[in-house]
Amino acid sequence: MADSPVDFEKIDSDSSAVGDGTSYNSTETSFHYHDMSWRWVGGDTGDWSDPANWALYDGTNNLVTTEGSVPQAEQNADVSLSPPSGADSVTVVLNAPDYNQIRSLSVWQNATLKITAQADSNIDGNVFATAGFENDGTIIIDTPSKVELGGVTMNRSDGTITIMNNHGNVIFDSSNLNSGGTVNLINASLGSAGQPVWVSGGTVNMQNSSIYMNSGEAVATINVDPTTVNTIYVQDNGFLHGGAQVTNSENAVINGISENTRFGIAGLASEPNSATYTKNTDGSYTLTVNLEDGSKLTYGNLHMADGYTPPATVQIVPDTAASGWDIEDTTSSAGTYTGDKLHTDISAIASSATAAGGDSSQYSSTPTSYHQHDMSWRWTGATSDDWNDSSNWALYDSTNNKVDTSDANVWTNNPVPQSQQNADVNISWDGNTTTPCVVVDNAADYNQIRSLSVWENGTLKITAQGDSQYSGNVFATAGFENNGTIIIDTPSKVELGGVAMNRDDGTITIMNNQGNVTLDNGIINNDGTLNLINASLGTADQPVWVQGGTVNMQQNSTLFAKPGISYDSKTTINVDPDNVNTIYIDDDGDKSVSGNVLVNGISKNTHFGIAGLTAEPTSAIYTNNGDGSYTLNIQLADGNVVQYADVVPANGYEPPATASIEKDGTTGWLVEDETVCFLSGSMIRTAKGDVAVEDIQIGDEVVAFDWQNNREISSPVVWVGKAHATAHAGLANDEAGYPVRILKDAIADGVPYKDMLITPEHCLFFEGKFVPARMLVNGVSIFYDKSITSYDYYHVETAQHSVITADGMLTESYLDTGNRRAFRQVGKVATLNGKARTWADDAAAPLCVDRAFVEPLFRQLELRENNVNGGQVVEVAPAQTTDPDLHLMTQTGASIRPMRVQGDKYSFMLPPNTKSVRIVSRASRPADVIGPFVDDRRYMGVAVADVRVQTARKLQVITAHLQASKPAGWHDTDWKGCAWTNGDAVLPLDENVAQNAMAILSLTIRAAGPYLVDEDMEKGAAQAV
Repeated sequence: MADSPVDFEKIDSDSSAVGDGTSYNSTETSFHYHDMSWRWVGGDTGDWSDPANWALYDGTNNLVTTEGSVPQAEQNADVSLSPPSGADSVTVVLNAPDYNQIRSLSVWQNATLKITAQADSNIDGNVFATAGFENDGTIIIDTPSKVELGGVTMNRSDGTITIMNNHGNVIFDSSNLNSGGTVNLINASLGSAGQPVWVSGGTVNMQNSSIYMNSGEAVATINVDPTTVNTIYVQDNGFLHGGAQVTNSENAVINGISENTRFGIAGLASEPNSATYTKNTDGSYTLTVNLEDGSKLTYGNLHMADGYTPPATVQIVPDTAASGWDIEDTTSSAGTYTGDKLHTDISAIASSATAAGGDSSQYSSTPTSYHQHDMSWRWTGATSDDWNDSSNWALYDSTNNKVDTSDANVWTNNPVPQSQQNADVNISWDGNTTTPCVVVDNAADYNQIRSLSVWENGTLKITAQGDSQYSGNVFATAGFENNGTIIIDTPSKVELGGVAMNRDDGTITIMNNQGNVTLDNGIINNDGTLNLINASLGTADQPVWVQGGTVNMQQNSTLFAKPGISYDSKTTINVDPDNVNTIYIDDDGDKSVSGNVLVNGISKNTHFGIAGLTAEPTSAIYTNNGDGSYTLNIQLADGNVVQYADVVPANGYEPPATASIEKDGTTGWLVEDETVCFLSGSMIRTAKGDVAVEDIQIGDEVVAFDWQNNREISSPVVWVGKAHATAHAGLANDEAGYPVRILKDAIADGVPYKDMLITPEHCLFFEGKFVPARMLVNGVSIFYDKSITSYDYYHVETAQHSVITADGMLTESYLDTGNRRAFRQVGKVATLNGKARTWADDAAAPLCVDRAFVEPLFRQLELRENNVNGGQVVEVAPAQTTDPDLHLMTQTGASIRPMRVQGDKYSFMLPPNTKSVRIVSRASRPADVIGPFVDDRRYMGVAVADVRVQTARKLQVITAHLQASKPAGWHDTDWKGCAWTNGDAVLPLDENVAQNAMAILSLTIRAAGPYLVDEDMEKGAAQAV
């Protein structure tokens, strides 16, 4: 690739070199000492966000003047909730988001804190955050948004924590909840497959919920509502890999088990192969799960709901969402448990928690944040570059007097900035032009500092990493301004706050981090430079605004951006053309969007993505602007357009007139440049003999086969194009960019006469038809060569599209269907007709992808495998299932499992105010589960016929999926009154449905499966079946 105006290699090497070779403290730290206390002085019910309800006291119990503040305004204080004088109880409702972290929270007897604050689409930070808590009262979390409960967690014997309508967004920084009390999960998930929690002691009550626990959990009792689907996951942490003699026993008493109860295992290296129930002498049951490596997982104290008897053997079902397995009873008939005491008791808990504090609309919901500070930490660098060495810091008060931090009775034994949060942290100083100041923070600390200022010649490098049990931020600030350099080189979570100012001299480099750098308001005001090196900024669910400045992207980096990328100053993005980089726009609402951005250096490796759509993109067209730049218009099915109006190719690359659009499998669609080519070393038959493709020149005469007259003719080369490709793992094999290797003799004896390397879409000639190479991949003699991840490739164009010979095999010359500009011309200059051609009108032979023709050809070549030397070892065919694992996801992120399955009808209970759902299931491509000879590479989930919603008022029929213009995630079928999902399909509901308190959604599934069992590993593996 030609030289880029940006020296990407220097950016990488300079960032990596900072702090290299020096030993820094890496011990996790946290600070919970507080010298002040916020006390509730309001009534027996009140608003957290009303300053009149709070009083601040210092360490000597004197009242401090606060000028109308709430606890987040003074972070170095404990927040204490107890009933006011003369009241028997108190309920405090926090309904306004605030990402400032408080130091400590104490909820005492007869006190209730209810957190209902919700973040809008622009907020990625926590709506409430504390570094730790102790609870002797009640904490209710009723929000889908992020809530941080800290690293010191004490839910005492009288304490109750209720988490409602929240799926994995309640964070315990050390993944540990010390609970002698009660935890209620109501339509909620606690922990995640990647971040399970330790729940030490106490009781957990579950209704339509999931809990992800560490293996060897110490929770005493789990009660599950037998009427709803509840899943108890164990995350393997090493105990399950000990061989045949090792049994991992889960000792919790679990009550209320029914056919709706599921046991999950996540994070295993060895698959479970059987699961059996045996009855104990006391009437309880033991569930034994046997793993392939000989180890076992047992639950020995299981108590069934009245009326339910478990089967002797239960099913093991892969759970792709949790990267593990579910142990399920799929054979028992649905029971009736509405009179069950556990169901009644947990439902009463849910009703009481919902009613606490009354209607949340009476409380303030305006997001707040605090950035004023009365002290300042200053870097002295007295002994080293280590942030976590207190001798390198000095603390000054608001009158610029140095504060004595040596008193062990007042300060910790290592006073660094996190120990006094209500202070600005200064690295270097304003106007410093001569003295470099380098600081490295290598120790994880979830305490949030108030503000960070990195001045000229100052560098802060964050390399801290949390261990497998650490789920909080390793570094956190409520805001920053940067005139120097900030380098984030860690895969762990880093919070940069809600006030994010990267000034014109500032550089921020994010390395080796995939979506774990948080901008609380989703905005970075960027007048300087932002470097992404093997990193992702933002996520599909939480995209960011990058306001102005420059973004440099290299080494497979991704930017998830809001529509337009910047709503203010124009942003310049430079992409390294030599490796894959992806720029996503989140176009929630399918609006027409014109990106306020200049993109430099695009190549075949540059991908443009769109996420958050309900209308699918239908075309992607590049138009030359006449000044060296291009406009990329991405047309949506609903008529709107996403536009990049200023795209500049790297030297030697011209984008195709029409780019391909591919579903990315997770977040939306990718716009890519796909091509049909020969790799270097391919031998093209010419009038003078076989010549390597890279040596072919314009004007050379190649030998073409006139198949209609069964003769060879000579055809002049009118154009030769060259480009470079880099494969990107993670996509299906036929879409990832790996070349297809056709072994010597794979087609016939001496055909090809040496191994042939071509791109997957390149066509081979058989019996008067062209067939794409990807449809003949058998994994043995014809396979994707994954050892080749970067390569040059060539097009050879003759005056007319021709059947030519390469490596002794009949194949095709180049047919310009609109992507000539993707290549740099090689050799002599030639004048070409710029009109794009078509397969229908201009091809030398018809393109054939019909299964009736291709499958017999595939089978014929398959029979030759034993006659070919060097064939690949036959891989075990991936396991398949017909279980769709069908469930719904609401717009709040809640997962809803079917309440009833009867034949082809699935019924789901919808929560109140459900405006739309996503129909989520397993999905596989026919080309994968049947064979590559099937030219259908769409992901197929389930075929949905009738959709009905029953409310208290009436029965409604939903037909959005059957309309000509469908919501996102739907495919047409040949069946009338039916449409396939792609495994994640949007289903909008009628407004009348959304306004009802509760509804039952029924789906008629006409067809489902088969599916590859592990789609993540097997996706796109076009193996023979």
